Amino acid sequence: MAATRPVETTAETVHPALLQAVTLTLRPTHGAPVTVETRVLDAEPQSDGTATIVVACPEGLDPHEHHFDATVSWTYPLGRMECTVSTRPGTRNYGRVWLLRPSAPPSRLQQRAYFRARLAVPVALSWPQEPPTPDVGEETGAHEVLGTAIDLSEGGLLASTGLPLPPVGAAVTATVRIDGENLEQQARIVRHVQFAGGGSGIAASFVDPTTHGDRIRRLVFETERRRRRPR
Repeated sequence: MAATRPVETTAETVHPALLQAVTLTLRPTHGAPVTVETRVLDAEPQSDGTATIVVACPEGLDPHEHHFDATVSWTYPLGRMECTVSTRPGTRNYGRVWLLRPSAPPSRLQQRAYFRARLAVPVALSWPQEPPTPDVGEETGAHEVLGTAIDLSEGGLLASTGLPLPPVGAAVTATVRIDGENLEQQARIVRHVQFAGGGSGIAASFVDPTTHGDRIRRLVFETERRRRRPR
């Protein structure tokens, strides 16, 4: 079941990146919510440590409108973020804009079937060479890339890796090392990722989440319990 849970705010999650596309959900006093797309033009730091997000006025809407109940959402490498905001009109040297003022910390949307956690465990991905080379053995005819899984669930992972990247849609063998043991299973590459701080990686889904599901689920739950303990 999808759920929304708080996330530790970092440089890459506290607000969307410059020129990033975002979704605005506007809730008027009367009538149904309106969802529109726009783009980030700037992020202006405030004295309280937050930032006012400057966006282009969505096409077809009044640039002078105020909204006291709105939500801005955007994607980042580990999924999707959401933040409640108020909006007010503004003007910058590039024209009329909307200024989004956060009214609560951003939260990460858990929209997957499996609970996941941010952690760091070694991972290796291997996949057949394409096209296959008949003159080489199986070992030399395969690609392999090493990396670190930084987001893990029994259903899949997000990893920071070296090159080459497996093609999107490729079937791979994913080996995750947990407590000194290599857990190997089949997976499929869902997307490539470019991290805000530099570097590349992949998101992969496990073909059969039950293969090592119990072991990974225990690690994920324990990681989240440690993170939430009072310090």
